Amino acid sequence: MSGPEERHAPLRLLAWPGMPAPEALALVGERIGVPVAFETVVSNEQLEEKLARGERFDLVTPSDYMVQRLAGRGALLALDDALLPGRRHLAAWARRPAYDPGDRWSVPLAYGTVGYLYDRAVMGEPRSWSALLHPPAGARVGLLAEQREVLAAALLAAGRGVNDDGPEALAAAGALLAAAAPAVAQLDSDDFVTPVLERRLAAHQAWSGPASVATRADDGLAYVVPDEGAVAWVTTVAVSADCPRPALAHAAIDALLDPAVARVTVERHGYATANAAARALLEPALRDDPVLFPDDATMARCTTLADLPPAAERRLAAVWRDVVNGSDTASSHP
Repeated sequence: MSGPEERHAPLRLLAWPGMPAPEALALVGERIGVPVAFETVVSNEQLEEKLARGERFDLVTPSDYMVQRLAGRGALLALDDALLPGRRHLAAWARRPAYDPGDRWSVPLAYGTVGYLYDRAVMGEPRSWSALLHPPAGARVGLLAEQREVLAAALLAAGRGVNDDGPEALAAAGALLAAAAPAVAQLDSDDFVTPVLERRLAAHQAWSGPASVATRADDGLAYVVPDEGAVAWVTTVAVSADCPRPALAHAAIDALLDPAVARVTVERHGYATANAAARALLEPALRDDPVLFPDDATMARCTTLADLPPAAERRLAAVWRDVVNGSDTASSHP
C-alpha cells in the first residue's frame, strides 16, 4: 500500500463476538490513528475456513491449537517483540505457552475454562463430567456445539486426556455420549446460559466467561470445573502473513495490551484477561470472581487443546457426526 487512502484504510480484524469488545477496538483505533473494522466468527474452524478461502484480514484471533495450525501453514507473521512492549503486562503463566513456546506468533487476549453451568436445586453439588452426562432422572442438559470441547468432556469422563485421539479412547468417549443422548436437549454455543437461568435445563456445558455473569446474577446457579479436568482455552491475537501494514498491526496489538484498554473487554463482555495489570484495575466483584479467574489448583486440572494430525481429525469428526445425529434439537450447530 502506498497511497494516502490506503495508508489510512481501516485495519481488518477477524474476531470473536465481544472479544475484543467493540469499545476496546474503538480505543485502539483512536490510539493508532486508523479505525479497526472487525468481522466475527464463532469457532476456530470458521476462522480457518475464511483464511483458506483467501479472505484478507490484517489481524486474526485464533485460539491455542489454531495458532499451532496456522503458524505451521505459514498463515501467520512472526511477531517483533520490540514492537510489543505491552507484553510486560501479561501474567507469567501467559508467556511462552505450549501452543506458542517462543511467543513467536501470538499474544493472549482472553482465557477461560470449559466446565458446566448448573441449577443447584436440581444437580446438587456435582464434581464430575459424568454428573452432566447422566443427570438426575427427568433432568435435561445441554452441550456446546463444539466438536473438540464436547469430545474432550467425554474423553475425561472415560478417564482419558483431552487430546487423546486413539481409536479406543474415541470409542469410549462416543459410547458415553451415545448413552447420554436421551438427556441432552440441545447442542448450542450461541446461548447456553438462558436455558439454565430460566430453569428449562438443569445444566449446560459452558465457557467460564458467560457462566460467571450468570452465577453473579443468580445465586441458585453455579459453575464447576470437574475433578477429572477440563479444557482451558486461550484466545490470542496474531498478524496475518499477508498483512500489508505489519508495523500498524503490531501497534494495534500493543494498544490492546494497554491495561486501560484490556479491562474494557472484561467489564463489557465478561471474558477473563491474561493481562495482570488490567485485572488489577477491575472492581473486586470481577477481579476476585473465582469462575472468571480460576485459582491455580483449578487451572492445574485444565489442559489446552493441541492441534491434531488430519487422520485424527477425521476420527474425531466421525464420532462428532454420531453425536449430532443423535440430537433431535433444531438448536444444534454442527
